[in-house]
Amino acid sequence: MLSLFLLFLALHIQCNSSMAEQNAQGAAAVSYQCIPCGRDCDNDVYDKPGECRHCQMALVEKSTVHFKTIEPSMLCQYIAEHPNVVLLDVRTKEEFDGKADPDYGTLKNAINVPVQELQKNISTLASYKDKEIIVYCSHSHRSPQACYILTQNGFSNVTNMAGGMSVLKDKSCMR
Repeated sequence: MLSLFLLFLALHIQCNSSMAEQNAQGAAAVSYQCIPCGRDCDNDVYDKPGECRHCQMALVEKSTVHFKTIEPSMLCQYIAEHPNVVLLDVRTKEEFDGKADPDYGTLKNAINVPVQELQKNISTLASYKDKEIIVYCSHSHRSPQACYILTQNGFSNVTNMAGGMSVLKDKSCMR
């Protein structure tokens, strides 16, 4: 009976020790990246919070960055097949209105909220929270940041257009 108790005690201690090791490894496994800026440093991984040494964006837990990407070559066809998708242009008003040089054009039915104003105007987009949103800018440097802001504010179906308007060849979805 005593040997059975000692065996149980040994197994219990070993199990708790293994769980403690796994918890310690899990805590150490947290990785960080810069708030998406659309540059190569988006792929850099850090082991603690701070600031990206390349773009100076804040470092956030990598697990909090979650949005999809669509290639420009697929965009117009996708919009045609999904007419209810919300198109969010995060360029400046001048770029959106075609008054900037160069003029990359604007997608039909797009909404314009410049990324610099997105956080303070997030409530204006509340009606789109559960809708599919494709976010774009001119070169895909601002749109990843906007995607991050949206997902952090409870938007659940956010997609970034890779490359931005500067690389969109199919003009059929432009106004």
